[in-house]
Amino acid sequence: MRVFTHTTGLPAAQCGMTIIRERVMLGLVVICPKAGAPTSVTAASVKTIFTPMLLYTLTGGRVDRRNHVWMVYPSRPDFRGLSVVSFAHGVSDFYSGVVPFTIFLVLGRHHVSPAYQGAFVFLWYLTSSIVQPLFGAYTDRRGRWWFLPSAVAVTVTALSFAAATPSLATLAACIIAGGIGSAVMHPEAGKYSAMLSGARRASGISIFQVGGQIGYALGPAAIAVLFAHLGPSGSLWLFAPGALAVVALFVLMPRVDRAAAHAHAGLAVHSTSAPAQAVDHVGVSLLVAGTALRYFVTAAFMTYLPNYLVAHGTTIPQAGQIVSAFLLISSVGLLAGGSLADRFGAVRVCVIALVGAVPFLYGFFTAPSGYGIVALLLAGVLLAVQNAPGVTLVQTMLPKNLGMALGLMNGVAFGIGSGLVALLGLVVASAGPGVALQSVSAMPLLAALVYRIVAPRVAGTEQPVIAAAHRAAG
Repeated sequence: MRVFTHTTGLPAAQCGMTIIRERVMLGLVVICPKAGAPTSVTAASVKTIFTPMLLYTLTGGRVDRRNHVWMVYPSRPDFRGLSVVSFAHGVSDFYSGVVPFTIFLVLGRHHVSPAYQGAFVFLWYLTSSIVQPLFGAYTDRRGRWWFLPSAVAVTVTALSFAAATPSLATLAACIIAGGIGSAVMHPEAGKYSAMLSGARRASGISIFQVGGQIGYALGPAAIAVLFAHLGPSGSLWLFAPGALAVVALFVLMPRVDRAAAHAHAGLAVHSTSAPAQAVDHVGVSLLVAGTALRYFVTAAFMTYLPNYLVAHGTTIPQAGQIVSAFLLISSVGLLAGGSLADRFGAVRVCVIALVGAVPFLYGFFTAPSGYGIVALLLAGVLLAVQNAPGVTLVQTMLPKNLGMALGLMNGVAFGIGSGLVALLGLVVASAGPGVALQSVSAMPLLAALVYRIVAPRVAGTEQPVIAAAHRAAG
């Protein structure tokens, strides 16, 4: 990337601007003291006048205007670093995916009432999801590269031994340990994803999320096969591949950390040079609430879809395949959401996708069986589109707390949605899974409404990559 710096202050002063020399990966920052100040600047080092649009063209980056600060970002994400972070997410969530099935089998082996199943699942969500912002706030200030592989190591170890535990107390201890490992990993990985994404932050976040989605979808299938052939001790076979993955992460993460620090270094200059903005707590809360509603719909279908399918004549293996397909195909939506948000704007993409999912959700119940399954899978894709843009919006509103922002969206929102799924179980018990799932199928409309309400609050912070450059030039 070419970098243009100013060697004298005179031309900038004549334009009413100040130029700050930045680190290479961020490029050029021009601070305008008041609205309406000229947006072009004489760069004495190259004897040329660079408008924000020309800077965008020459550097291939994003020109972003906040508080009258023009910032040029690198356009190309670090795909190698993002792949490592996505891999770490996939490994961790693979083991997270075995937890519900492990709880079900262990409690059955001990002849414990199914009522305890909900308590153990809540314990998992409490330690793995709801507390994520707390760990994110800490790692944002004191994070180290080894936090991520260490957290994955804790999750791998605890959950590999969970199914073979001799008592329910030991099972609870494994769930707590594995949950804490997951709660540390997610904010750290989300922070690295944002730092490595350059101008296309939503695309980078989507790459990170796809790894977790694939891992989470494969986990239940793997533990089911091991239990079927080897019994409870079969889960111990999960430890070896997990250990190899952890070793690989310890080898790869130092390079990822250096690349992330290099790419993100210029933001420190921006934060100290531009006026500090108060955090929009209402806006952040609205985004978390809207995401929780979307999680609620997805989790409701993941949880109670087998009940509905089996009640309508589908075999258990077929129901399992449909649920796995619902989880796996959502990866398409994750990737598409990131790319579309970077091009057209996060709020717009979220609203269109959430509204578009509703007809397909109802189509699942009304269309003939084969077409209904196709409608369900398309709904899963559209629901997943919201993931990366939503995280990107909150990270933009909390630029100094990238990990905590990820924890709020992937942790708290997921925890709230999962809690609502537990309450929905009462409807399933009294009225059946069909009534329960149809009752939540309109919920994405409410989530879309929340995003529309929050749109004016983020209008000054989120800008599509290409559109931002054109607005800057105007």
